[in-house]
Amino acid sequence: MLLLPVCFGHSWAGEILALTGARIIDGNGGAPLEDGAIVIQGSEISAIGPASVVPANARVLDLADMTLLPGLIDAHIHIGGSGGGSADPREFTPTAVENSLLSYLKFGVTTIYDMAAHPSLNSMKTVLETGELMGPRLYGNGFGITAPGSHPIRLITELGLLEYLGPFYFQVDNVADAREAIRSISAQQVDGIKLFHSRVEAGTTRFDADMEKLKPDILHTLIEEAHTRSLKVYAHTSFPSEVREFVEAGGDVVVHSVHMAETGANEVFELMAERDVAYIPTLAVFEGGYTSKPDSFFSPQLHDKVWDVLLASITAPDSVVLASREVPGLLNDRERSLEIAMANLGRALQTGVRIAMGSDAGNAGMLHGATVLREIQLMYEAGMTPMQVIVAATRNGAEVIGRGEELGTLEAGKLADIMVVNGDPLQDLSVLGNVELVVKNGKIINPGELEFKEVPQPTGDGF
Repeated sequence: MLLLPVCFGHSWAGEILALTGARIIDGNGGAPLEDGAIVIQGSEISAIGPASVVPANARVLDLADMTLLPGLIDAHIHIGGSGGGSADPREFTPTAVENSLLSYLKFGVTTIYDMAAHPSLNSMKTVLETGELMGPRLYGNGFGITAPGSHPIRLITELGLLEYLGPFYFQVDNVADAREAIRSISAQQVDGIKLFHSRVEAGTTRFDADMEKLKPDILHTLIEEAHTRSLKVYAHTSFPSEVREFVEAGGDVVVHSVHMAETGANEVFELMAERDVAYIPTLAVFEGGYTSKPDSFFSPQLHDKVWDVLLASITAPDSVVLASREVPGLLNDRERSLEIAMANLGRALQTGVRIAMGSDAGNAGMLHGATVLREIQLMYEAGMTPMQVIVAATRNGAEVIGRGEELGTLEAGKLADIMVVNGDPLQDLSVLGNVELVVKNGKIINPGELEFKEVPQPTGDGF
């Protein structure tokens, strides 16, 4: 065996690479393999096991005292949002998106799923796949479907984004329009269908429950049409009754917590478990970012992992994150929603619902990459064990985005997406923030060598 020099960013095409001496958590939920080895050939894992699986001609990287896990999967993000405080015009540049993609790699996230309507999603996927842009694997829905004038139409109207984003949200009020919406969206090479089926809207100046939901016949038609095209259907819901309607109509994944008080939550989770409808709780977004703990932005685990423009924007005097805390009742509503969401995650666990991790990053205060750490901590505080959290952020994440056959676990034949952390996350989940190396598609990446691009401060009237 040959000792591997640390040449990060090299794929050793045609050669065999072995990562040895580490604790291996494969993402399936079983006991970790101590002093194990992973053999990588090309973009795939060719073997995993004790040191004896390493062929004699392999290049070896000794990772003693480290832990190897599958690359994390953030199954609910919004790459079009900066995650900052919207206080700096540099947040709304292509460079901001590029820097946010780098942040995911710095936090060991090798796959993300965009759960909102994004105009440039397909072109972004292409440049990531070709390597022209550095970042995680990107999948997503591209478009959204909602009832006329319902969430998020009113919110994006208030934010002045209707002209820009409106065409990417289909507002349907009859069965014919529902069928046409699915036909149009599926033709755009999307990875799934996103529905908004909630009477709740939490915006910059409100947290209320007066929106229209999708009508029952429309809900059934949308899901049926999507399934005929082999597309999973994801739903933004808020109340137990809305989740029940979605599940009974044949939906696949609930992408936010049940966070509004209403009877019947236990029965709904039992129904979800029975029908194998997955659940992405997105707890951190109800906390309003890290606004109640601003020191978190400057912890050692965030240093050099998030673009400083975004960090400064969150705590700037004109930050929308801080401004939202001054809206009468909004902070209390968010805190109450988090309390309900945490309790309902416990109920979901008890009933056997499959849970995946999603950070909802991109919303104000929800930093790309960094919010994964907070989401993981909240899932743990809600009653999940460290192993359950890791499975939610790896295997289950891959399954709910339809990529379970190639991603999410460390197994022979799967793509070599691996994170290397210093310490044992089963003893302390915060260790997941100590990312030493990332392997994506068989290629080693040193997160510390990924440098953010800078954008000049705007002058005069802007750029």
